[in-house]
Amino acid sequence: MSTIRQELINAAINKTYSLTDYYNIHNNSHKQYEFYQQTLLSDESLIKDENVKAIRRINEASHRDKVMKNSGTRRICENCNKECLATSYCEYCVQII
Repeated sequence: MSTIRQELINAAINKTYSLTDYYNIHNNSHKQYEFYQQTLLSDESLIKDENVKAIRRINEASHRDKVMKNSGTRRICENCNKECLATSYCEYCVQII
C-alpha cells in the first residue's frame, strides 16, 4: 500500500473519531466501537482492503483500551479458561508467550 493510501486510512479514522458523540449517543466503549465500524464501512473514499485495514486498527485500539481500562464484557479463553477482556486474543495467554 502506498503512503498516500495510508494517509487516507488515517484521515478516515480521524474523521470517524471526530464524528463520535461521546457524551450523548456513544457514551460507552461498545457503542463507540460499533459507530467506528459502521462509519468506516460506509466511507466510500476507501477501497475494500483499506476498510479492512482501518477496521483492524480500530479493533486493536478497542482491545487495548478494554485491557488498559479493565472494562467491558469478559469472555472465557478457550486455552487457559480464564476470563479475559479482548475478543481476538487473551491477555493472559499473551503474557505467557
